[in-house]
Amino acid sequence: MKFSTFVLLMIALMLVVSACGSGGDSMADKSSNGQQEESSVSGKIEDGLRVLTFNTQQTTQNFRIYRGDYVRPEIEGSASVHLVIESLEVDGQYPVAEGSKPYFKVPVVGVFPYTAGSLSGVIEAVDLTAATYSEVSASEASRLIATLDPVILDVRTDREFKDGHIANSLLIPVQVLKLRAAELDEYKDRPVFIYCRSGNRSTVASRMLIEKGFTQVINLRDGVNDWKRSGYELVK
Repeated sequence: MKFSTFVLLMIALMLVVSACGSGGDSMADKSSNGQQEESSVSGKIEDGLRVLTFNTQQTTQNFRIYRGDYVRPEIEGSASVHLVIESLEVDGQYPVAEGSKPYFKVPVVGVFPYTAGSLSGVIEAVDLTAATYSEVSASEASRLIATLDPVILDVRTDREFKDGHIANSLLIPVQVLKLRAAELDEYKDRPVFIYCRSGNRSTVASRMLIEKGFTQVINLRDGVNDWKRSGYELVK
């Protein structure tokens, strides 16, 4: 073999090795980015609520949550604090007085400035996105139920369920879904169609099931409100 030919072969081999190495790094980066995106969501889920801890020893603190989250503020560094989020019509003392609702709802995507005593910042709400997740309208849901025969999961309260629900629904309120998710394990590879009143609690429930490994999670975007507006039947 001529020396020049040998050199060309060695250069080609080095380029292949380099390309393979870059590909591996790219895959690792993608995996790392996915983990970073998940970890960038603030707080934790307890009883169907997203708990955000406001540290009043700081001057600025920002949060990132999902659209549809019900947020329960926790206060660190102070006994209580006056929390104001004008764009969400939140204006009150936290922790709340006994008997009051300890949470507020974030029903839309957006960036919401807040103040909590001397602390300020923003709460950013983003849409849930996942390869195993989709959202449908009432008319799309009706066709889906007729053709795919999904498991239909109602995550509202028992009282709401008794007032009227989609036929053949299984009731597991979102507040206890984390504890009872094992009851749905046999459906992990089947379509699971989830709904609530307006699409917020069902978004929270969808995320819980995705984290449990469910592969086809479908959310009724605007809940039974849209189902009823579209003229579809609820049963008791």
